[in-house]
Amino acid sequence: MVKRSRKFPSWENMDRDILAKIFERLNVMDITVGASRVCVTWFLVAHQKSLWKTVNLANPQLVDFNYPRLQSLRFQTQYVNVRQGLYHPRKILIEITKFSSTVPTNLFFNFYSYIEDEDLNIAAERMPNIRKLVLPRWCNLSENSYRFAFSQWKNLHTLIISPLYYLKGIVKFRVIGENCTNLTNLKLSGCVDQYVSEEIVRYLPKLKRLSMRCCVIETIQEVSLLITCLQNLTILNLSHCMFRFKSNDTLFEEGFIKTATQKIGTLIMCSKVGCRLCEDRCLFLESYAFYEKHYQNDEIKELEF
Repeated sequence: MVKRSRKFPSWENMDRDILAKIFERLNVMDITVGASRVCVTWFLVAHQKSLWKTVNLANPQLVDFNYPRLQSLRFQTQYVNVRQGLYHPRKILIEITKFSSTVPTNLFFNFYSYIEDEDLNIAAERMPNIRKLVLPRWCNLSENSYRFAFSQWKNLHTLIISPLYYLKGIVKFRVIGENCTNLTNLKLSGCVDQYVSEEIVRYLPKLKRLSMRCCVIETIQEVSLLITCLQNLTILNLSHCMFRFKSNDTLFEEGFIKTATQKIGTLIMCSKVGCRLCEDRCLFLESYAFYEKHYQNDEIKELEF
């Protein structure tokens, strides 16, 4: 008896919608410099709009970090190693925009990426429809670059910024506020002092959701200013925060919590005592490792990524 040979479809002849679902499991570089180069069919599938709504560069596999994160390193050493990563952000952005066109509405940079003016300008010019943006830790950009980029992102409604220390002027809140009038969600990482609070109140008055999850806060006055002056604020996340000065632990007094919730509606805090995430700080010798581990999470859904 002659056995019938089974004919299986080859990969290049696979249904394009199925291929697109498979491609969704890949990171952006796997698609752009990998799958898209297999054959003409795969190249065409790599251009499908469904793949490019979110450009997620937060995957740690996209950057090569060979330095020991838990050892005490000088700033310059960290700077050089980050810039010599496996993929420079500019290369990734250029490759991506060959496929994504203007489709992306979400852009998430890697925590350790070092982006310069040209990188931000490329992203803004080629991805003008961004609504949710995550900026990296290394992000010391000129005011002109900020102004051009955020003038393109008029529809931006969620901003997550990761610098550990907001040195005066390093984040151009004024430029952001003047251009992004629809911005209602903001998440900060690192240290929040009086300067940061005043800039937010002055230039981002329409905020509805604000997360300072895991931040180091200078004094209680910074929190009070935000609660009092942000008239549209409905949710404030202060979970896992710590104060630089312990005398400001009055934040956790019942009277303050009652007053805050009457003003903003929802105040999110943790128990502190026995909180595993708060205890997690002690496991890291360098604070940036702690933020890298937790910066993608948040108790406010709109501020997760």
